[in-house]
Amino acid sequence: MTLKYLLRKEFTQIRRNSFLPRLIIVYPILMMCVMPWIMNMEIKNIVVDVVDNDRSTQSQQLVHEIEANKYFIFHGQQPNYAAALNNIERSEADIAVVIPQNYSRDLTLGRMPQVLVAANTVNGTKGSIGSVYLSQVVSANALPSAAAIQTKVATLYLYNKHLNFKLFMIPALFAIVMMLMTGFLPTLNIVNEKETGTIEQINVTPVSKWTFILAKLIPYWLIASSSSPSVLYWLGLYMVSLR
Repeated sequence: MTLKYLLRKEFTQIRRNSFLPRLIIVYPILMMCVMPWIMNMEIKNIVVDVVDNDRSTQSQQLVHEIEANKYFIFHGQQPNYAAALNNIERSEADIAVVIPQNYSRDLTLGRMPQVLVAANTVNGTKGSIGSVYLSQVVSANALPSAAAIQTKVATLYLYNKHLNFKLFMIPALFAIVMMLMTGFLPTLNIVNEKETGTIEQINVTPVSKWTFILAKLIPYWLIASSSSPSVLYWLGLYMVSLR
């Protein structure tokens, strides 16, 4: 019975508050409609040094593929690994690629050559993702030439076939919005009560702490789970479709 009256008090307080109703409506809409457009997990402009110890037609083909890739900035070919590593240490390059001497021979014999990829991990995200990009380029260049590999791997994307990162972000943002609405807003409410002094009056009443906490959480759980999930999800998909 105590919880019932506390819940009635919380809903009344939410309606009377001039800030919380606006935050409940505006914040999720901004998150779902704005964040997919301004947040980009792609890493571009990765400066790459290449050390070609093989100097064959196939190794130069790999060098040209790295040079033509839109994610990389080709810094040039270095005479040895020490020179490329020196550029990384001076932050003139982000990644160094070392092509071994027997690169062309290994491809002809059907063996996968061991290409060294050394990344500057001062910026961990740029270094790790850039290494993955380069590994994919090296593998794509080597696999078709390997005589021992008779099968090809085909990838079929059942969801988001065009790999639009915005569509991948919408479910994640949706979960973040739900988490913040059910955790962040009750915290703001409790802080507001402490600032206005009403929480002192609650402390002298026979209300247990668990009843008080549940009375703060349940209204926002109901608000977050009743109306916003489907509306926010489809609103985010609609905004992305307008690109």
